[in-house]
Amino acid sequence: MEKRKIQERGIIRLTAAVLAVFMTFAVLTGCGGDDSHVPDTVSKTVNVAALNGPTGMGMVQLMDMTDKYAVETYQSPTDITAKLVKGEVDVAALPSNMAAVLYNKTEGQVTAISPIALGVLHILGNNIQVAEVSQLKGSTVVASGQGGTPEYVLQKVLEDAGLKLYEDVQVEWLANHSEVNTRLLSEEGTIAMIPEPFVSTALAAGKEGVAEVFDMNTLWKDATGQELPMGVLVARKAFVEERTDDLRVLLSDLRESVDFVNGVPEEAAQIIVEKGFIGKIEIAEAAIPNCHIVLYTGNKVEEGNEILRIFNETLFEMNPQAVGGKLPADDLYYAK
Repeated sequence: MEKRKIQERGIIRLTAAVLAVFMTFAVLTGCGGDDSHVPDTVSKTVNVAALNGPTGMGMVQLMDMTDKYAVETYQSPTDITAKLVKGEVDVAALPSNMAAVLYNKTEGQVTAISPIALGVLHILGNNIQVAEVSQLKGSTVVASGQGGTPEYVLQKVLEDAGLKLYEDVQVEWLANHSEVNTRLLSEEGTIAMIPEPFVSTALAAGKEGVAEVFDMNTLWKDATGQELPMGVLVARKAFVEERTDDLRVLLSDLRESVDFVNGVPEEAAQIIVEKGFIGKIEIAEAAIPNCHIVLYTGNKVEEGNEILRIFNETLFEMNPQAVGGKLPADDLYYAK
């Protein structure tokens, strides 16, 4: 009997040990355990380009790692795309539809690594009484970004409410988001579609009657069943294939930077202002949670890919030119 008990206790201990090993593996995998053996540094400087907005804000810590990265910020996507195509830039943060556009333009020489900013678009009003999207019928929305993601997001949200863009709802396209904010704050009755951090800037002005009407990310999710990717991290396919370890180092460092910005917004806001992304610390701190800065790594890579796939398919159905004329093949999406 005693011998049998000893054997049972041995089996229990062995089972517990096996379970412990399994659980450890599961935890590492869930947290991106494949990053546990990332090299200490890169083989040579990685040239990174970012837009001066939410798509680049998650990179603030990388900007100080000058031994690894040369990070430059730009005001327009076109300033970045030319450099990426020429090979002057290895990795870039761009509006989400540009991944597919560049893939088609370069005949597959671009890889979409991960969404890096989810829905940042909102509709605000100056003394506007609107509770449902359908109530926008007959209205004019002031916005910036014609031909880009903002236009397609608005079109999809309106269609989901049974409205047609340019028939039921008109849009007055202005040169930039600052002009949209000026109109919103100065003219009563204005309906404006703007992204963060301009949303926080507008609300911080304290103008009576100016308030958020719709969160476009929520409305996009209702219409498509997926998150709205506004920014994407892309890389030259040659960089992904030839400098695999350098990409792993970058993603590990970027993961820490994104976690820092999201986890300690009061500290991150100061750096974001120092780097010239936003003018005031209080605006930056208020905007960070609404910028939805993300990075899909480890076991989350396919989730990020699926968000981008649905986004590209939705845009293609509305206007093929929004993604460069045709749907990209599966090799657009990063496979770790």
